Amino acid sequence: MAYQPCRYVQRWPELFEPLDDAQKQRVSDALANNRLEGWEPQRDDVADLVDCELGRIDVAEYVRRTMTKVTGGGAV
Repeated sequence: MAYQPCRYVQRWPELFEPLDDAQKQRVSDALANNRLEGWEPQRDDVADLVDCELGRIDVAEYVRRTMTKVTGGGAV
């Protein structure tokens, strides 16, 4: 299946530039799956997901950042 750009690629193309097509598809799929659950990602959410996909941060750091946003920065 060929990569199909998601709405976030159009909104923030610079975030997706370092990704290859397979990585773009995984990030797009993750965003789409979570949107089905009612989440509307912001730019920093997409940037964190891209950083995780690129190995700039590990999954634990991605989860920590996400939980900080969800809890308003308080202790989890």
